Amino acid sequence: MDRMEEELLAFLNSHGSCRKFTGREISEEQERLIAATAQRSPTSSNLQAYSIVAVRDRGRKARLAELAGNQAHVAACPLFLVFCADLHRLSRLNEARGYPFHGGDLELLLVATGDAALAAGRALLAAQAMGFGGVMVGGVRNHPADVCDLLGLPRLVYPVMGMSLGEPAEPPKVKPRLPLAAVLFREEYSDRDFDLAVAEYDDTLDRLGYLRARPVEPERYPGFSGRYTWSEHTARRLASEDPQVRRPHLEAFLRERGLLRS
Repeated sequence: MDRMEEELLAFLNSHGSCRKFTGREISEEQERLIAATAQRSPTSSNLQAYSIVAVRDRGRKARLAELAGNQAHVAACPLFLVFCADLHRLSRLNEARGYPFHGGDLELLLVATGDAALAAGRALLAAQAMGFGGVMVGGVRNHPADVCDLLGLPRLVYPVMGMSLGEPAEPPKVKPRLPLAAVLFREEYSDRDFDLAVAEYDDTLDRLGYLRARPVEPERYPGFSGRYTWSEHTARRLASEDPQVRRPHLEAFLRERGLLRS
């Protein structure tokens, strides 16, 4: 591996979420470069089934922050990007040519959602290469209909995720990930080492102090004793009845938008 390859891999592995920003602005030219780099992300069948809405207006960012669960960084960041799965543009192609359009197919919805997610990842890398930082915001799906109204999104378009961008006010922390053995399998899937990998990850995060400030809530979880670990935190999240975690409204919303057939 040569030096350039090492430096590139080091950069790619230096990601950490950023929620506190300085007052430095992101210029329109920098915004354009971030979006243009996002366009170079992989896209299924070259459909490019996504759109990006760039938001700078303070009032609109404040409203988005509220809709996303009162996340202050959404209002504070100089630039907020909303990555949308977009089948509206493709439907217009078919309409102009007199072809039917199967916009409610699950396959198309998955393609558009994947395209938007891949573009978002590439956009964040571009911003980081310019010295900016950011964080993905799934909270735009808390009240997706309101987000659509606020941003003027047409039918067959929905917000997949948002992204707060700006110059980091402090160096982002690089959070450890699960051991590779938990996610990389050769030839066939296997969960043989799952328990060991999770125990190792719990120990790693505990040693670094992650989650120690989170409430244990013994009154809600009387059977729990011991450390509050990543696995405990994750299991509680997956068992949660909180509508902002489960977002049970999404299926009906996607059907109403014409993105999922009844």
